[in-house]
Amino acid sequence: MARGRSQYSRAVIALVVVMTAAFAVQLAGVLEGGDWALHANAFVAAWGEVTTGGGGPESWRTLSTLWAYALVHGGVEHLGYNLVFLWLFGSLVHDAVGERGVLVSALVTTATAGLLFTFRHLGETPDGVIGCSGLGSGLAGVYVLLAFRWSEMPRAHAWPLARPVPPMQAAAFAILFVIGDLFLLRSNDGTAHDAHLGGFGGGLLLAMILTTFFPTWRSFLGSKVAPEGLAERR
Repeated sequence: MARGRSQYSRAVIALVVVMTAAFAVQLAGVLEGGDWALHANAFVAAWGEVTTGGGGPESWRTLSTLWAYALVHGGVEHLGYNLVFLWLFGSLVHDAVGERGVLVSALVTTATAGLLFTFRHLGETPDGVIGCSGLGSGLAGVYVLLAFRWSEMPRAHAWPLARPVPPMQAAAFAILFVIGDLFLLRSNDGTAHDAHLGGFGGGLLLAMILTTFFPTWRSFLGSKVAPEGLAERR
């Protein structure tokens, strides 16, 4: 079934627009991507300053890079690849749990991607990461676990899928894509590898918590946290 205009996720569109705008600002020279990269050593130092009461504005700015790093990218190819993955799995998560589910998943998995990167690269040089690939992997992780636990979810249909497919097929595609992505990234310094793995794992954990409280999709739809009209979107 084709999507109506109202069925597109406003949260996913907003994320795409914000990241594209941030990249345009980078190209204009107004914003230096490196200034908003997540640097493991600087982040841990800022955390120590803030938790001991000695942190100032710069410490708080450094802590904000746990999310801000996802807004900046290293080039058009980097941005485009990440946005395709974000659009696909963000749209599928939206169809399962709604707009708030997309936003919560984005915030949580961006952070888990950054935290695993920080843990793995603390004390190393270089120690910086940018891009929303961890977020995209996180949304994929959310959808994979939901597809396994909520068998009655609607068929997956979002660009670039040519037609609606069963949720388990989309989940299998996500798993293969993430595995392939991680395998291809083994040849570099491991930075993206850690962020992608942290995002995917965070997505699995978040969806596991949700499906523990709501064992079926129907039980979620009948709860107060589910958006109205979610079941009628398909």
